Amino acid sequence: MRPEASARSDGLAREVSRPCHVAETGVGAATPDVLRARMVADLRARGAITEQVESAFLKVPRHLFAPEVSAEKVYGAPEAVFTKYNSHGRPVSSVSAPWLHARMLEAARVAPGMTVPEVGSGGCNAALLAEMTGDQELVTTLDIDPDITARARKLLAEAGYGNVRVLDADGGKPLRGAPAQGFDRIIITVGAADLSTAWLDQLAPDGRLVVPLRFRGVSRTIAFAREQDYLRSETLIVSGFVAMQGDSAHAPQTVRLAGQDVRLVVDEDQPADEEALAEAFTGPRHEQWTAVELGGSEGLLLRLEVWLAGVIVPYGRLRATKAAADCGLVGWNARRVER
Repeated sequence: MRPEASARSDGLAREVSRPCHVAETGVGAATPDVLRARMVADLRARGAITEQVESAFLKVPRHLFAPEVSAEKVYGAPEAVFTKYNSHGRPVSSVSAPWLHARMLEAARVAPGMTVPEVGSGGCNAALLAEMTGDQELVTTLDIDPDITARARKLLAEAGYGNVRVLDADGGKPLRGAPAQGFDRIIITVGAADLSTAWLDQLAPDGRLVVPLRFRGVSRTIAFAREQDYLRSETLIVSGFVAMQGDSAHAPQTVRLAGQDVRLVVDEDQPADEEALAEAFTGPRHEQWTAVELGGSEGLLLRLEVWLAGVIVPYGRLRATKAAADCGLVGWNARRVER
């Protein structure tokens, strides 16, 4: 089984299970063209892709941007395919899952002739943008890691997109060569801890910004529409991305409540008294009901989580091992437990 992201009227993407249609390897294995058509048909069946995005997906040879793994995995991946890790074993670059690529591009509403920079380079998304804008030279992809940009430059050329501009740059800073009226669209494909002022400064008056934001432990990809000097959020997608590097990077604080088994992750330099929190966690258990009843809509719960993160200070997220859940240290849904 693999997860599926289904399009919803409230702008949220969630994952459900559906049968996997990955071709067998070896003799008789499906060709990349067949796998790509199958991927697009699957996205179409979910209602996750429109005609313009579908056309780009059918043209871009996604498998060429992750040559280390099989084409079957690239086209059928339910999650990101990681292409580089740092010295600590953490992923720093990837090719996003097809459903997430589709959802972000749908939210961006890219049209032919638009100028689009992408912060966080891998190559595949830049190729899709080149197809959607109709002109490779209108697309810029950049990354702070020269290894990642060198790889993207090479793979884009091999895939037939050698005119896409690839830059070594900190994506949180102003991009040189921006149009006088600003970029029509700005797409961020790395996890950001905040909105850079450079993005708003270089966004066209009617522009759109799509960015994965991590705030107070909550990760959402949000599509913003510019309204004069403000940004209005229009779409929320539940997703996770590798963290942004450079001056805009932010390392969360980890409070150990029960050694490695239970930890509280707190973002944005929020005050967190580690000693008091650990003492409270190991003390007597208390429950207090709010008397607020919620309907059965999962979308409502997802939006509530975003609202709570915005109004409660401090606000963090518990991380726990399966052992902690088994012995009763935590009592939440199994999906929240690390295995």
